[in-house]
Amino acid sequence: MQSLHRAAPLARALFTLVAIGAIIITRWYPAAAADKSASGTLPGGAAYVYQPLAGAQVAAIELWFRAPSSGFDKPMVPGLARLAAEAVAASQPITGVSLAEFVDGIGGRLTIEVNPESVGVSVLVPAGQAAATVRAMTRSYFAPVVTDEGAGDAQRSELINGQLHAASPEGAIQDALYGALFTAGPAKYPTYGTAATIASVDTKRIQTFAERAFRAPNATLVATGDVDQAALADAIPGRADPQRGREAATAQQVAMHPAPVALTGAQAGFGMAWAGPPIVDERAASALDFVANYLFAPPSGALYRAANNTGSTIDGSFLTFHNPGVFFVTATGGDIAAARTAVTAALASMRQPLAPATFAAARRAFVYRTLSNAQSANGLADSYGWYGVEGNIAYAPGVEGTQGRYLADAAALTPQSVAAAVTKYLARGGALVSVTPAGKGRA
Repeated sequence: MQSLHRAAPLARALFTLVAIGAIIITRWYPAAAADKSASGTLPGGAAYVYQPLAGAQVAAIELWFRAPSSGFDKPMVPGLARLAAEAVAASQPITGVSLAEFVDGIGGRLTIEVNPESVGVSVLVPAGQAAATVRAMTRSYFAPVVTDEGAGDAQRSELINGQLHAASPEGAIQDALYGALFTAGPAKYPTYGTAATIASVDTKRIQTFAERAFRAPNATLVATGDVDQAALADAIPGRADPQRGREAATAQQVAMHPAPVALTGAQAGFGMAWAGPPIVDERAASALDFVANYLFAPPSGALYRAANNTGSTIDGSFLTFHNPGVFFVTATGGDIAAARTAVTAALASMRQPLAPATFAAARRAFVYRTLSNAQSANGLADSYGWYGVEGNIAYAPGVEGTQGRYLADAAALTPQSVAAAVTKYLARGGALVSVTPAGKGRA
């Protein structure tokens, strides 16, 4: 699983590599075995997941909402969800200071992540500030206020973020891949806005989106790290909304035969993307996670090593979305023709079962990298929030009764099952994007 937009769309570290389970995690955090995780529903209707993590010196508090990144209503506005989340954080509520000011004042870190169909607000704070942070976050988002000043701050911030994203070769390729792979649905639209779309949104539309998206019944609250479960009692219930519960997933329509896309950029590059299994097909999703790890994870990934020979930057991942998941590859710079040949050959080779010894070593590396990503409080919170908002929280580690479920899926993988998943999902035609440097022939 991977989230798209904490650093750049589709460019975060794989969340699924977080999700092996607390049974093995306790080898690294012995005290965590004695702590009790919990999940349920808060009085206002928000789902919650509580997972203490012994050894962590911080608390990670996150709110995740199901919401399409370009809005609920036409016309779609790329970047609307990101703009709304930032505007709420920057706006002063009826009482107290804005969430952004609160977090800054206690030495914390606020991060907003927007995916095609979800918004995550993450705060990492000193351990003693967990309860106050739960109160500040739920006060801001469960009863959202968007002021003209907060909207202006968000627009200025997003103008810069959008420009940085547009200047990223990988970001441009990824946006084009999604636009080609999907004919309709939230994933078709970029999660970053342009200068024109950002400027076109007024405070009223931001407020309207925030009131529908950022509601307690539409939220999953996650608390991990050095935090007491009593901190969850500080969550405010939010506005009463008897007519609307949790937002339903929106249908994503995949193109049967995606048309190739040609772009012009500062350097040559290409991208490939395929629709994969939904999050509920855990075995197939785990198989494609394994493939992404085997091919792209540094320093031993087959295509990571190939990048050293071609001079290209090659990246790939499987994103465990609600339905469908997405497997993508991007390459930029260097000998791009050699990189394309290496990627095509590597993916074709994965249709055949790996040799037993090679597969066993690759699975050990997969498990190790998974566990190494499960050491931090915010890494675990990201995993719980992601799987919760995508509709299969039981797939995440640490939830009651499911410890080791992802681990069991990894253990059940075989060379044959991995090859079958690659053949089913990656052998057919996917989206293709080619980038040609200005003034040169096609890459």
